Amino acid sequence: MRKIFIGILLLMAAEVTHAQHAVVKTITDDIITISPGRKQLHTLGWPNDIINSVAVKTSDGIVLIDTQNSPANARLIKKAIRDKFNDSTFVYIINTHGHSCHSGGNCVFDKNRIVAQANSLAEIKDYDDLFLGQTVDFLRQKIYHKNNILDTISIEGELSDSIKQAIDLYKFYEADLMENYKARYPDLTFKDSLQLEAGNKTFKLTYMGKGHGNADIVVYIKEDNVLCTGNLFHLGSYSEEGMPSFYLNRPNEIEKWIDALNKILSPGYSIENVITTHGKKPLKRRNLEFVNAYCKKVVEQVKKSKKENLPVEAVQQMDNFEELFEEYSDVVSVNKKSKEMHARNMGIIWQYID
Repeated sequence: MRKIFIGILLLMAAEVTHAQHAVVKTITDDIITISPGRKQLHTLGWPNDIINSVAVKTSDGIVLIDTQNSPANARLIKKAIRDKFNDSTFVYIINTHGHSCHSGGNCVFDKNRIVAQANSLAEIKDYDDLFLGQTVDFLRQKIYHKNNILDTISIEGELSDSIKQAIDLYKFYEADLMENYKARYPDLTFKDSLQLEAGNKTFKLTYMGKGHGNADIVVYIKEDNVLCTGNLFHLGSYSEEGMPSFYLNRPNEIEKWIDALNKILSPGYSIENVITTHGKKPLKRRNLEFVNAYCKKVVEQVKKSKKENLPVEAVQQMDNFEELFEEYSDVVSVNKKSKEMHARNMGIIWQYID
């Protein structure tokens, strides 16, 4: 009976894997984003609804930026790239940082050079230790337990959807472990900046300091005027594409964002499209200009309110931001969602600004 049960679980995992498809979006003639077609593909690390890998076609082959969150998803995007560009030669693989949704598929590109900022080595190890702490038996027990809970729910809805997503998550963990998943670390690292030449394309990699993680870089593709920001600017995960989300409670993060944006918006970067890892669509330079102005305004208002001994609620309203939002109304709007995000942002930053 146990063998039959395990066999059914493996078959179910295989069926989910094979049901995947890739969503390919064209940015320029030579640049595409590729995402798994299902929201449930959250194998390594924390779940994210959208994970964009970026493939750049050069005269020497493909440069891939970020390898997804698991070997299963990496194989999926690898096939999509081959189908789109009729090319399976990879010149460089770039990780914008070491978190698993950017490096979890590195092992699929075992014959290719992987490039990242030096701090990414420790980040990958942290996620590797977390993932490899799971065992196949442990995951199968969780799948069995969640299926039992699902059997007791008579009405489809948010709860049943959540349990189904958890089951999918555990199945993909299991499938990767059965494939003998091993983390792969970068071969080429750098401290501050690195320029890569790949045929007719130039890639400028710049370390932006500690922001979302410890190894955040941006990748500027000069010939296409495209900037890939990884998670440094976490835009597009909500209905308001133009609003930033200060989703990590960490001291001085907003100052890092301002410093990074000042560099990116300098004359050395001619930017038309901005691609974020978890964004629903490409952004524009003006989106970054708004975020920069918004961050500076946030710091200004929090410092002012604290100096006047006002409560946090004084800055969680948008009263002092109306002029700024009006100036950038072409990229962001004021509605219930943006107001909620603003209140949350201010509440987080309030804790870390004296």
